[in-house]
Amino acid sequence: MSAVALTLVLIAAVIHAVWNRVLHGADDRLAAATVGMVTGAVLLLPGTLISPPLRVWPLVLASGTAEAVYLAFLSAAYRRGELSFTYPVARGIAPFLVTLGGALLLAQPLDAARVAGSLTLGGGLVVIARAGLKVGRMIAVGFAVLTGVTIATYSVIDAAAVRSVSPTGYLGAVTAVEAVILLITVRPGWSRVRASARAGVAVGVGSLAAYLLVLFAFQRAPAAPVATLRELSILIGILIARERAGRWVWLGGALCVLGAALVLI
Repeated sequence: MSAVALTLVLIAAVIHAVWNRVLHGADDRLAAATVGMVTGAVLLLPGTLISPPLRVWPLVLASGTAEAVYLAFLSAAYRRGELSFTYPVARGIAPFLVTLGGALLLAQPLDAARVAGSLTLGGGLVVIARAGLKVGRMIAVGFAVLTGVTIATYSVIDAAAVRSVSPTGYLGAVTAVEAVILLITVRPGWSRVRASARAGVAVGVGSLAAYLLVLFAFQRAPAAPVATLRELSILIGILIARERAGRWVWLGGALCVLGAALVLI
């Protein structure tokens, strides 16, 4: 992986952890997520109009749908559990699935180091998930697992799409589809939108910036190492959660970071 791609992914990891903390702390998480996606779609509208991703419109629809489902599952997990274990589980399940998807669908190489890194990260996730189950958050962990599956789904779709179109135009179109789906399904009234505006704008700007950086990284490196290195946000998320994370959560977080590091070997 090039130094540029590595830098993009690391910055994205920090931003991603921060906007997830904002979403977790919001009173109305689905309304905040909806406001965030509308904000992102508006901000990216110029790029979408300049470079419309017409050649990959089926992927735009598929990714937008997957990301709307992702936000619904993420909001449900955050409503039921602490950030210090729901966020790591949600973020960490995706790498192994992306590694497998990148190999099967995108013909990207699958070497021993990447497999070992993904499996180590998976072990860390098991440790964190068990810690969550011990405090009676089984439903929260379940929604976090579903969130990870949707992350893997849209990551593989997006990695394929940005090979042939502008990341900015593509992300703008995907975010617009996502915003429309959320507006139709969530139907937040004006009072909910106004109450969630500050958190929603922060979520929108943060998610847009973080994922745009990832899409540019996808153009410069294979999907598997990019998606796995993003999981460094797991440790950052635990650090900024301001919750009393137990030793098992920290152990799981350390294994996740080790797994991400193995991808670079």
